[in-house]
Amino acid sequence: MSGRRSKAQRRHATGKPLRFGNAEYALASAHRVLAVELSQVPVDRVTQFVVGWLRASFEQSKVVATLTLADMSPAAAPNRRCFIEIAMRLHWLHDLPQSDRAGAVDAMLDAEREQTLKTFDHLREMGWNEEPDFEAMNAFVLNVTSNGQIKDQARKFASAAHATIVKNPGPFRAWREESSYAHATGYLAGAYAPVSDDTMGVGRPHVLDPDLDAHRMMTVFVIMLTYRLLVEEGTDESLAMTIVDAFFDTHDDHSAAKNDSN
Repeated sequence: MSGRRSKAQRRHATGKPLRFGNAEYALASAHRVLAVELSQVPVDRVTQFVVGWLRASFEQSKVVATLTLADMSPAAAPNRRCFIEIAMRLHWLHDLPQSDRAGAVDAMLDAEREQTLKTFDHLREMGWNEEPDFEAMNAFVLNVTSNGQIKDQARKFASAAHATIVKNPGPFRAWREESSYAHATGYLAGAYAPVSDDTMGVGRPHVLDPDLDAHRMMTVFVIMLTYRLLVEEGTDESLAMTIVDAFFDTHDDHSAAKNDSN
């Protein structure tokens, strides 16, 4: 079945535009995932990144879905960009040898610490008079990887995107396009104020995934990567599975099956 025909059939079955059905699915699944209790996940730097990225990605998914339902998809470019970046970072982390993951996320934290210091250098040059106390931040112990390639991947998103075993050109292209509309760029100015024959027009940024088909598939990708990473990092499989169950809304099915077996 062709993609176009499949979309048409799904639209006919639901009686609403496909983007609305996918947005409602994304919204409902995000609410379920964000409600999962994960306090018993073993705490280390890697699991903190995985759980934090999971929650952040589904918060972004909620915003993307909400703006889609409000016919404001072009304004969701920053949220789509963040969501895609998290998904691809999870993929990168998953494809690293387990022994390298802690050093890799510490390399990310080290880069962010450097950026914080540089930001306050800029502020001082702009006349900022307050001097923040960086003692606690600088005293925070990081075990940064000594692997130069992994350190580069931790600091540079494009390097991380190239590093995965299976490449993601589609999401990377989408991330790059969303980046064009997530900052004060010429692309953004031209999209909202197009000019033709010396006349200022009115426009909106292009939306690469208007029906949220790719977004819906990427939410599955995030869930499965999260599950695998948590299990590999020592989380009890049944606890990690609660995230999968919540996403697919299968808690009741599992409970019914258990009751039937009794």
